[in-house]
Amino acid sequence: MIETSQLQTLVAVAKASSFSKAADELHVTQSAISQSIKNLENKISVKLFKRSGKRVMLTSEGEKLYHLASDFLGQIGETLQEIKHDKNSMSGRVRIGTLIGIGKSWLAPEVLSLAKNYPELEVNISLGFQDKIVRDFENMRLDFLILPEQALPTVGEKIFLSEEISTLVFPKTDEFKIDDNITLNELAAMPTVLFENRDPLYNNWCRKRFGEIPKKINLRYVINSHGNMLQAVLEGLGVAVVPNHVLRRSYYKDKINYLGKNFEVSNGKFYIVYHKESIDLLRMRTVLERLVSSKNPLSSGM
Repeated sequence: MIETSQLQTLVAVAKASSFSKAADELHVTQSAISQSIKNLENKISVKLFKRSGKRVMLTSEGEKLYHLASDFLGQIGETLQEIKHDKNSMSGRVRIGTLIGIGKSWLAPEVLSLAKNYPELEVNISLGFQDKIVRDFENMRLDFLILPEQALPTVGEKIFLSEEISTLVFPKTDEFKIDDNITLNELAAMPTVLFENRDPLYNNWCRKRFGEIPKKINLRYVINSHGNMLQAVLEGLGVAVVPNHVLRRSYYKDKINYLGKNFEVSNGKFYIVYHKESIDLLRMRTVLERLVSSKNPLSSGM
């Protein structure tokens, strides 16, 4: 394998037409220059230089490698300068992964202002299932993760973000007369809208409100989108349990019913996870500080 230092030596000798002048330029001995060129020639089994009086000249094969080496070293120099510039500027790319619900309701609007304030910043948000975005983070394809505590990867640094709070919502119709005295059996008998079968938010809400989950419910509609669940509630299809951060920003917020704070329950803690070494970059620090400083993004009440 050809080493970058050997290409640097080749270029220096070719430009100076002298081993001794190249040695002075690179601050090494002339014997080190000679040995580097000899090792390079042995690796590729090609003579790179020929002598012409006191000068050394490139062979035709040496000319080809010289032009390639010059371009290569130039690209490296430009890239290093770009990286150095990016470290202390709000330019470059930031990649964030999270679940669909929190991504649509909180993360995307929150990060949008960053993208608007810093025109040279490229923000990529990946919304998906936790297994995939965790793998992407572990493989360095994401810079940040925002996930519930039980789903966090084993790598990365984590910072507490907020608790996710959920609430029961129901249509504004006579069929759904729900008050603070509702029982689990009464709730289970009502038409119900779920995010998925055995919806963890619905089950968690029942467990924390009533100490158990219903053995059977009057399932009416299943759709893995909180926005579509709220639309289904508006249309009178049934009751549902949704995160507060979704409801708070939803078009349907004032068009459906929900109970007071006594009927809000915690779904657990959410964390931001990041690669420790990336925080040396200004854009990464700025994004992290912005997300962490957001006031109760998942738990604010109605």
